Amino acid sequence: MQLRKTLGAAALITAAVLASVAGCSGRDDGDETPDSGPGCSGTCGDAGTDAGTDGGPTQNCPAPVNGMGPIGNLRTAGERGQSVTLDNVVVTAVSNVSRGSAGDFIARFWVVNPCFPKEGIYVDKFYTDVITNYEPVVGDVLTITGFFRRFYPNGDDNVPAGRDAYRPVIKSDFQLNVAGVKGKLSITKRGSGQILPDNAAPANFGNSEGGSTKPNPEFAGSRVHIPGPITITNAKPAALRQYPNDPENHNYVGFEVTGGVLVASYKTYQACDLRASADDGGTVTFPNGIRGVWETFTNTPCTDGGTVTTDGGSRFNCNTFGDGVIPGTQNDYTYVLYPMTCDPDMVGTVAAP
Repeated sequence: MQLRKTLGAAALITAAVLASVAGCSGRDDGDETPDSGPGCSGTCGDAGTDAGTDGGPTQNCPAPVNGMGPIGNLRTAGERGQSVTLDNVVVTAVSNVSRGSAGDFIARFWVVNPCFPKEGIYVDKFYTDVITNYEPVVGDVLTITGFFRRFYPNGDDNVPAGRDAYRPVIKSDFQLNVAGVKGKLSITKRGSGQILPDNAAPANFGNSEGGSTKPNPEFAGSRVHIPGPITITNAKPAALRQYPNDPENHNYVGFEVTGGVLVASYKTYQACDLRASADDGGTVTFPNGIRGVWETFTNTPCTDGGTVTTDGGSRFNCNTFGDGVIPGTQNDYTYVLYPMTCDPDMVGTVAAP
């Protein structure tokens, strides 16, 4: 994937990202997405250092640059190793957390600048990053300093392609491999309890045409509500087949719903495997729609080792380096919806066949 790396765009992004970004929501109480222009109304992030739930002082939101806020510009034209400071961003979803024996955390989560609520970005925190014992909670208000990059699938991280490949991220210098760029990810908690409503999906949102397109990148990294009623239309979409080049693997990591939207189930399949219900012939309906983070997705290629195993294993090696794939397409990645919970993100009803 080619990044746009014009000098003018990079300068605009640097200026916008390093500017103080007030945590202004500009939202009503509903799901509708407000105007992201200057000014602020509603809840604003706490500019102090306490962890209370008060909104803090009212501050002005920055003017858009290229029609976007700092995170939107960063996602569009950020360069690997670019230094980034995001002030008063709000945690909107948590992908995974691992607690170490010393009370330190590995954590991956999404944040949004409430002044530009459709623009979110992934944060990758390691045990040793500052502060070591920070555990993200939805609604936390943070200042984050780190480096921009995209997860790549072609071996530059010494890992094969995975679900997160091609995803923009803020992280430390670990495996950044940019000359002269050193430093940890730093997180300062400014407040908590700033729960942001989900963005209302516009009409015809999210149709990836079987994974062959990259729909609605303007919502990437943010939470979205697709209104109901909608149903599971395909319990086995080719785009979400795990290890697609391995004919012996028949696992699917999600499903497709009305309108051609792909839904990844890695956070929900153990608690409410509605894909299995649809695969058994049931009709799965989401009366109130479905919610989650709109973000990148790719799949891991496999190579045929050419040896038939006799111990129930597979002859296919799915830990190889190479570009990500969306099965059945020429696409390297697409956008899918990631529900975080069964309730309220994907409350469904099942009608027997």
